[in-house]
Amino acid sequence: MTNTPRSQGSNPVPSLFDDFSAKAKKAVTAAQELAERLGDKSVATGHLVYGVCLDESTCVHHVFKDLNVDPEMFAGYVGSLPREAEVFDGAPFNRHVHTVFERARETAHEFGGKLVTPEHIAIALMSVKAGSCYETLKEFSVEPDYVQALILEAMGLDADAAPEWF
Repeated sequence: MTNTPRSQGSNPVPSLFDDFSAKAKKAVTAAQELAERLGDKSVATGHLVYGVCLDESTCVHHVFKDLNVDPEMFAGYVGSLPREAEVFDGAPFNRHVHTVFERARETAHEFGGKLVTPEHIAIALMSVKAGSCYETLKEFSVEPDYVQALILEAMGLDADAAPEWF
């Protein structure tokens, strides 16, 4: 796949992820690996939420853990959903994931960060009210706005500090 956060040997990480932290790149790589494991041709939001909550050192992991949702639950349910639209704009990510990346960058910038973190990605994910992440959260009776507020609070921000995208 091209434009992935995976580096090829000693080659630098492609520019699509130059502004992503190491943990954010790791989350995107985990999402790609899940997509491959499930036989999907592109990374969807359900794969991405799995990736961002996988790392136990992030507040995203602990927010979902407190809601009794673990990464493998995401992986299992996403595998049962109808497949989403394939590759968008030549990259191995569907259109909703591209929206998430744009919004994560905007979130990082708005909060004064130089790098996109898994928390920024998760905040952006919760704003996309379509796709496999949204469908999975609905299945688990988890409200995206509530998750977004919990992540913001864990970051030491006001619960309503998320950028307005609509």
